[in-house]
Amino acid sequence: MALGKWLVGLAFMGVVVPLIAQAQPQPSRLVREAQFGSIHEVLGDEIAIAAPRTGCPAKFQPLADGPCFDKVTLKPASLGPTRVLTVLKPGMGDWVSGVYGRDFRLYDLFPVAEGIHAEALAFETSGVAVPRDCFSLASEPVGYAIEHRKTGDVAVEHQTVVCGGGPRQPTGPYTPEGPPLTPGNNGLWHVTETQRVEGAMRYLATPGACEPQYSVKTTWCAQPAITWMQANPDEKELDLVAARHDVRAGDVLTKAETDQWVLKRKGSNKYKVDSRWVDKSYMTAVDGCTPVEDIGWWVTGRPDGLYITEKALNRCGAPPAPVPAEIWEAYGDDYFIVDCAREGRGDWRKGRPRGKDAQGKAQGDQAAECFDAAGDYLRRIRRTNAVVVVLNDRARPDDHLYPGGYVSYDVAEVMLNKDNSLSARRLDSFDPSGIYMNRCTQVTDGPPDSRGFVIVRSMGIGWARAYRWMNCPVY
Repeated sequence: MALGKWLVGLAFMGVVVPLIAQAQPQPSRLVREAQFGSIHEVLGDEIAIAAPRTGCPAKFQPLADGPCFDKVTLKPASLGPTRVLTVLKPGMGDWVSGVYGRDFRLYDLFPVAEGIHAEALAFETSGVAVPRDCFSLASEPVGYAIEHRKTGDVAVEHQTVVCGGGPRQPTGPYTPEGPPLTPGNNGLWHVTETQRVEGAMRYLATPGACEPQYSVKTTWCAQPAITWMQANPDEKELDLVAARHDVRAGDVLTKAETDQWVLKRKGSNKYKVDSRWVDKSYMTAVDGCTPVEDIGWWVTGRPDGLYITEKALNRCGAPPAPVPAEIWEAYGDDYFIVDCAREGRGDWRKGRPRGKDAQGKAQGDQAAECFDAAGDYLRRIRRTNAVVVVLNDRARPDDHLYPGGYVSYDVAEVMLNKDNSLSARRLDSFDPSGIYMNRCTQVTDGPPDSRGFVIVRSMGIGWARAYRWMNCPVY
C-alpha cells in the first residue's frame, strides 16, 4: 500500500490549523539526563585578625574606637596594603561570615612615620578567584576560617562553589567533595567582591542664574563646560548633563532627575544646547562583574564647579550556578504526509508533466500526482487548504525528519482551487506550534535534530508528528 494512502495530517481553515490525530498523546522521551556538578571549596588569601582592645597604644589604634593593630605585622609599603579582618559579632567561633559591616569588617593598613594608617573598606572584597568551570552558590559568600597558629591567629578566605554543572539541590548546606581548590594562573573569574563601578566624569549644568556667557536655555548655568569650550576653540561640541533641580556635591540623582544635552557653539563666544534623542552612557563594563542596582548619577564638587558621574554597585566573581536541566523530546500535532519519494527528490515542485488533460486544459500548474492523496483527503473533510510534510526519500516509522537529516523532506502548503484541482507550494520556513511541557522551555541552540517531525503509526494510520526538544529544570 502506498505510504500516502495511510498518512494523515494538518489542514487550513483560513489560517493554518492542525488535523488532530484521534489517538492518545505520545509520552515525552528523555533525550539527555541532567548534568550535576561537584561541590568544592576555593581558598583565597590568609589575612591578619585584629580586635578592639582597652589600653591599645595610640599609634596602633589610628581609628577612634577602632581595632587595635598592635599584633599585626605590616607588609613593606612596596608590597601594598596589609589586609585585616575584624569580627564585629561576638561568639562566631572559628568560622566568620554574614553581613558585611554588621558581622565583620575589613581594613587596609599602610605603614607611615607616625605608625599605622588604616582605611576601613566600604565593601567586602577577597582574594578568592574561582576557576572558570565553577559557579557560585546561593547563600554561600566568602567566609573566613580562623586558624590558631604559633605565630598568631589568621583568617583564611573560603568560598563554597560548584564545578562542572549545577548543584543537586537548590539550597545548602553543601558538603565539599575532595580537597580545597587553590587559585591557579589561568582560567579564573574576577575575584569575589563588591565594588562600585563608574563611568567617565561629565560636565554638569545646574538650574539657576549665572553670568550670561555661561547661561544656557536661560535658566541653567554651565560654567565649567563653557569655560572648557572657551579654552579649546577647536572642539565643536561637548557632552553635558543637566540636573532638573538644585543639587550639591554628594547628591545622587536618578535618571529621571537628569537630561542629556550636547553643548554646541553658536557664533562668536556664544553657546547653545540640543537635547539628545538617545541617552549616552559611559559606564565601564568590568569582566566578571554584574550590576546589582540601577545606575545612579553622583554629583562631585571641584574648585571650578559641579560635575557628575554614572555609578552602580556590582557584584564580582563566579556567576550563579545554572539550574540542572533534563532534555526531553516533546510532541505536538500530527501532519498529513505526501509520499513523493517515487517521483525523485524535488521533482514534485515542477507540478504535473506538461501536456493536456482529458478536457484539453494545459497541465503543469497543478500539484504533482503524488499529492492526489492529499487532495482526496481535503475533499472528504471539506477543507480547502493544509500544511503537509512531503517525503522525498523513503521513510519508516520512528524515522526523524529534520534539516540535514538522513531523510530528505519538505513542508508544503496544499490548496484546493475553485476548479477542484490542487496546487502546492514549498514553505521555506515552518515552525509547528502547540508543543509544550509544564515548567520547560524550548531548546533554541540545540543540534539540527532538536526539532522536526517523527514518523509514527497510530490506529493503523501513519503520521508526521511534530516534535521539539525541551529544557526542563530539575527543581
